[in-house]
Amino acid sequence: MTAATPSRARNSLGVWSLALGSASFLLFLGVLTGIPAILVGNDGRRAVRAGEADNERIALTGVLLGWASVVVTLVGVVVVASMMLLRGA
Repeated sequence: MTAATPSRARNSLGVWSLALGSASFLLFLGVLTGIPAILVGNDGRRAVRAGEADNERIALTGVLLGWASVVVTLVGVVVVASMMLLRGA
């Protein structure tokens, strides 16, 4: 019995996660592509654990970039909202 080789098609999940995470962070797209990067990256990591892919680091990097983008966006919203409230008070 031979071990199953990782499918190239499932590796695309990690690549998409990295692309979406990079776009969200570098192009300031925030949650628009950050949340899909997290979701697709987690699917890619699940595929790695199931033996269907072999690019966990790429998927994890996409997830981390997606989370970083979401956090930066939320912090930015809070800062802008607080500045607007302080000016109006």
